[in-house]
Amino acid sequence: MRKVELNLQSGVSGAWKVARYTVTPQGAKMHNLREIFNGRNRFINAGEYWGLFCDGKIIMSNTPAEINDHYPFIKKAHGKVLIGGLGLGMVLKCLLEKSDVTKVVIVEQSPDVIKLVAPAYTNDPRVTIVNSDIFAYTPTERYNCAWFDIWDDISGDEYPEMKRLHRKFGRYVGWSDSWCRKQSKRLYYDN
Repeated sequence: MRKVELNLQSGVSGAWKVARYTVTPQGAKMHNLREIFNGRNRFINAGEYWGLFCDGKIIMSNTPAEINDHYPFIKKAHGKVLIGGLGLGMVLKCLLEKSDVTKVVIVEQSPDVIKLVAPAYTNDPRVTIVNSDIFAYTPTERYNCAWFDIWDDISGDEYPEMKRLHRKFGRYVGWSDSWCRKQSKRLYYDN
């Protein structure tokens, strides 16, 4: 399983919190059983992880399941990259480790998330963080690729938003993808 170590500081800003948390062996077992029952394979191991929480609900983590969701994009991304959603900066960190990534523009709606997470990444001159809603943002340049990860969960309800973003940014990017897009599409059409 993949692992991405993050260099974050714990903190709270508004309703948002960045903190380490522990998944116990029992917690991992229960999570993995739910994944099997639901026909998914987003498995985790017991261990300590970083979490981004909003009003006490975990929004993102650096568990292997979360990393695996993003890995196909990370592996393929190159050149100038546009990202909708900062989260813990896990995708950003991985992109900055690639020499063929020349620029990354992150569009993040929450100033609290930016305050908590951005300091870990803004020392790299390739990084620009824009405080805006990705649906309202209009790029001023072309990008090689884009990644959209602005949803807390995947239920199928977000699929129309994914389609909207891919259409909107289609003329600005060579290719784009979204977090769990295939799963969202399947759930949307199964309902």
